[in-house]
Amino acid sequence: MRKIILIQLLLIIISCHSQEKEKAGKIIKDRSQPTQIETSINPKTMQTYTTEKFDIENYFKHKNKESGSYEYIDKNGYKVYESDIDGYTFLKDITPLNSLFITHKKYFKNGSLNTMWETYGQYGFIKGNKYEYDEQGKLTKVEDWDKPFKFHWEQVKKYIENDLKLDLLKDQVVVTNNSVLQNNTSTWEINFKGKYKDVFGVYYLTLDGANGELLKVIKILGRDGEKQIVYEKK
Repeated sequence: MRKIILIQLLLIIISCHSQEKEKAGKIIKDRSQPTQIETSINPKTMQTYTTEKFDIENYFKHKNKESGSYEYIDKNGYKVYESDIDGYTFLKDITPLNSLFITHKKYFKNGSLNTMWETYGQYGFIKGNKYEYDEQGKLTKVEDWDKPFKFHWEQVKKYIENDLKLDLLKDQVVVTNNSVLQNNTSTWEINFKGKYKDVFGVYYLTLDGANGELLKVIKILGRDGEKQIVYEKK
């Protein structure tokens, strides 16, 4: 079911920000569940305290009543999207110009930073560390979402660009990953609309998270998501 949803994301261009607001709560709920490895907080290498605040007054002053959000370009030229969930939780997405990654921030009701993480696009994998703070600004948890993968994002990016001949900024590409701590397995999943071995279509590829070996290639047929296995490692 999750695979079908990811494929559908490739075929839909989301332009309605009111829908983004509705999805924001679900995305944060799903990603708040720790599926990666929690790492020790090291005061020597990590910023263990933050004074960052969400500007609540400015947000409500500029909030668009129809979209339920506030969008603007900050002083660095970054695209910023702010929203809230019933006025109790505040959300901020920051996208640098020509960046593949979005920084997500969630704030407490009082405006203090609660959680901060980075994803590939809006719906892709979480990259690097995910940080959680208490209402006083103290760092309470760090999860390393890269740790289970010996075949790193930079290598996946190279595979997409060199082997699949895709432009990550221009083409419709969704990249996610999965890890199962119980049996120490991990995979990268690449969904795209384009050519695979000179045949155009919508494809779903799975790479081994340990060595980057191609495990499976699925072609999606029609809008109902019927699957055709193009390749599968025996």
